[in-house]
Amino acid sequence: MWIAVVLFLSIILLLFYLDSVKPKNYPPGPKWFPMLGSAYTVAKLRKKYGTLANSVAHMSRKYGPLIGLKIGQEKIVMAYGMQAIKEFLMNENLNGRPTGPFYELRTFGRKGVLLTDEAFWTEQRKFILRHLREFGFGKRNMSEMIEQEAEVMVNHIKEQMGKKGEVVLQMDTMFGIHVLNTLWTMLAGTKYSPDDENLIHLQSILNKLFKNIDMMGTLFSHFPILRYFAPEMSGYNLYMQTHKPIWTFINKEIEEHKRTHIPGEPRDLIDVYLEMINSPDKPGTFTEEQLLAICLDFFMAGSETTTKSFGFCFLHLILNPEVQKKAQEEIDSVVGRNRTPSLNDRPNLPYVEAIVMETLRHFMAMTFGVPHRALRDTSLCGYYIPKGTMIVPTFHSVFFGAECIWDDPKTFRPERFLENDTSVLDNFIPFGIGKRRCLGESLARGNLFIFIASLLQNFNFSVPEGHPKPCTDAQDGVTASPVPYKGLISLRS
Repeated sequence: MWIAVVLFLSIILLLFYLDSVKPKNYPPGPKWFPMLGSAYTVAKLRKKYGTLANSVAHMSRKYGPLIGLKIGQEKIVMAYGMQAIKEFLMNENLNGRPTGPFYELRTFGRKGVLLTDEAFWTEQRKFILRHLREFGFGKRNMSEMIEQEAEVMVNHIKEQMGKKGEVVLQMDTMFGIHVLNTLWTMLAGTKYSPDDENLIHLQSILNKLFKNIDMMGTLFSHFPILRYFAPEMSGYNLYMQTHKPIWTFINKEIEEHKRTHIPGEPRDLIDVYLEMINSPDKPGTFTEEQLLAICLDFFMAGSETTTKSFGFCFLHLILNPEVQKKAQEEIDSVVGRNRTPSLNDRPNLPYVEAIVMETLRHFMAMTFGVPHRALRDTSLCGYYIPKGTMIVPTFHSVFFGAECIWDDPKTFRPERFLENDTSVLDNFIPFGIGKRRCLGESLARGNLFIFIASLLQNFNFSVPEGHPKPCTDAQDGVTASPVPYKGLISLRS
């Protein structure tokens, strides 16, 4: 009897010991505890330093450019520093995407294009890019679509001003539907009013989700059993409650396309994809669930990141009126006041383009890239990376870190991109590099350029009387977001 008890306890102790042992030559990092790994240490650092990005920056000073973590049963490596990130993003053995319930529940299995990999991802991405280009992606008529939406946004702000010629608005969330419209036009042939209550509600719950999880996941992704025993505390309930109305919204869009689509006359990407699904020689990867997953990827990732970028942009423009004035003088001299700026104006508006780049730098400085997964055992910066390890690029190191190439990195100074320093552009990688470089880069940059130019062409932005100055700190989440703030928008004289 006692022998059996001793043997059982010995096995348990051995399992606990093995659970805390790091693989040989695994990147250095905090101590691993049985079951928890380094979760407690990371949580303590986040509480102390405010954000995960700041916490990783602190750990990198102790452990170097690669930080080896373990959260629950999941091995995670944070890449910090330009050299480590470039080596990581160019390593094809690290081009996978994470697995597990957090990534599978959102799309009924691991589907879509954002969080898939290998042959499946290659086939789907190639198809999506080819047909998005047919509907304007990266082409001249993409500029026209963005210009039309910019005009809608400018007129909507003027309507809210009425005869007063000024209005106080919530700046950090005001761009969401306009950003989505430029994407949804190509994807679904649909535009929504900036007052559409359903879209406003969907974007508000999406914002809530993105603020309560991060690029490493949430509690139930690292400790899957918690979704059964603590669904509220683990984030599972919020995760599912957020996704269900978005699934419903996209399903409704797909069903409407099925009802109205004329074979051979596609209007947008959904029509093209439905034709592929109905083709007798279609590959097995083309299904309605996969179409829904693609739409979800674009709806969530495509609009969220650009919207947050606008929030940071106008926060800094409000705090730096001299930047506004310099941009407005450039816009007036090149475009004037009688037409909407276009992408054709970009070569002649270098200061506005510099504002776009400085905006992306500040946004990405507090944001992580989409996690990768090691497809096989490999090495990175001389360390062993076991198959299945999650690897996360930390862009804080590139744009704000102590070793970054930027002078006064936390200052919003667009002029840094006009100084003809080749190292500046060599180190400007907000959309990543390599095969997994962001799919929506051209649309995101086009949106930022035309919207910023159009708004500065028509309005001045300042701190409303009686309101505090916007805080430049970032809020944690899947993507960094500014602390909510309001701005006074007034017509230019």
